[in-house]
Amino acid sequence: MVDHHRRVVGDQWPVLAPDTAWARRREDYAAWLAEGSGFILVAHDQAGIPIGYLACRLVSAGATFDLGEVRGDVDSLVTAERARGRGVGTALLNACRDELKRRGVRYWSIGVVEANTRAVELYQRLGFRPFIRSLLGEINGSDEDV
Repeated sequence: MVDHHRRVVGDQWPVLAPDTAWARRREDYAAWLAEGSGFILVAHDQAGIPIGYLACRLVSAGATFDLGEVRGDVDSLVTAERARGRGVGTALLNACRDELKRRGVRYWSIGVVEANTRAVELYQRLGFRPFIRSLLGEINGSDEDV
């Protein structure tokens, strides 16, 4: 996933080394699974080899919008390079939606790097639409007064 993000954002944003990113991600996943606040789905090819995964966590829906008590937040959607464009991401997202429905969740969200237009198109095909825009800025990146 890290290499894919590096290709998508180029040198516009700093990207962690793969080992560092995976260590952090594993720690998060383990905590969510231990707390019962998340789940992971894995897609396999016909030989049983993993070709993708999705990690979803259940988070507070917040105090402003009537989204229910919790919403599902798709934290990670990863498809092996060799399996891209074959419906693996769509299948994982559909399975995630089914699991969230089973748990009584009414809304779900997913974050995406702006430059990842293929992912944006996939998510919009599955019913996601813009909701809250997140902007990122480097603290020491600008000398302009705020």
